[in-house]
Amino acid sequence: MMPLRPVLLDLREYPLCERPMRVLLSLERLAMGETMVVISDCDPDPFLKELKPVLDRGYTYWVAEEGPEIWRILISCERSIEDQRGTDGRRHD
Repeated sequence: MMPLRPVLLDLREYPLCERPMRVLLSLERLAMGETMVVISDCDPDPFLKELKPVLDRGYTYWVAEEGPEIWRILISCERSIEDQRGTDGRRHD
């Protein structure tokens, strides 16, 4: 089986207020073992804090590059979509 290529999400083209939602929508599409590279032109700490409850439920993340012009955050999915679902069958991220 070929290794999965990282998913790239470049946030620089989105307004600050949209960035957390863009990351959240992209997280929902990650398969177990898949990694997303998030590129930002500003400190990602505020949106990472906002998304922490979701990230704590099956994702590992770390800042691979810290500005000042570009930040790169790697986010890996550690759980399958089925593991992230509750007993009612819906996702509970």
